[in-house]
Amino acid sequence: MKKVAVIHDLSGIGRCSLNVAISILAVLKKQPCPLPTAILSNQTGFKSFSFLDFTQYIKDYYSHWKEIGYTFDAIYSGFLGSDQQIELLTDFIKQFKTDNTLVMIDPVMGDNGKLYAIYPEDYPKYMKELIRYADVITPNFTEFTLLSGYDMAKEGINKKKLLEYGKTLSELGPSRIIITGVVKADQPGYLYNIGMDFKKDTYFEVSTSYNNISYSGTGDIFASIVCGYLTEGYALEESVQIATDFIARAIDYTSQYDLDTNEGIMYEIFLKELNV
Repeated sequence: MKKVAVIHDLSGIGRCSLNVAISILAVLKKQPCPLPTAILSNQTGFKSFSFLDFTQYIKDYYSHWKEIGYTFDAIYSGFLGSDQQIELLTDFIKQFKTDNTLVMIDPVMGDNGKLYAIYPEDYPKYMKELIRYADVITPNFTEFTLLSGYDMAKEGINKKKLLEYGKTLSELGPSRIIITGVVKADQPGYLYNIGMDFKKDTYFEVSTSYNNISYSGTGDIFASIVCGYLTEGYALEESVQIATDFIARAIDYTSQYDLDTNEGIMYEIFLKELNV
């Protein structure tokens, strides 16, 4: 069974981060090996939460993995709490990445056009250094602009410009880029996930209907599914299509219930539909 090192936070309440990554990767017949970056009572979308920073324990944690001889078929990272954790993840990748290891980084930094308040203004420059070690990155549109300098107000959703800025990012390291959660001004009822593979010189857009309700954790679900399928050898576009369709079904089901959007989408009953 293929092993995936999953570097994420753990939230006691909220369908996100390690909660979703572990369940999804396990269903996709991968052994998820979690490395927590922080432990929270509930995810940060709630009004209050307790937060245990795991930074001081991280190096000792993965050093024992190295000591017992563990190797990984994929390394997948999500929420990182500081530039110090970025340095630790960089060291982790250098120690564990082989020619056959997929490195997928979800550069969690912001949403809705803004950097998350927990991060300093210069945080994107550290994340930009980290993605040098990635094969695949899965930024949402805000994170793509923070990494690339893409000017949404000036360019809108412009395929030629997206490819231009994506190519510049790919030259740092990641040959495959997936931009999630893109809404076009002239199509507010649809959401797009845009893929670029600069090794194959391909560009694609996968669309789904959009009800204008934002649920926490959907990006983590998306990235976890894509990671599982890519690790199995599926093509990028097929992996994105599967993840997009899965989330669309779960959102449609969740919307029938009066559920706090901070709790995420009710994806669990659809897990049986995932297979490799």
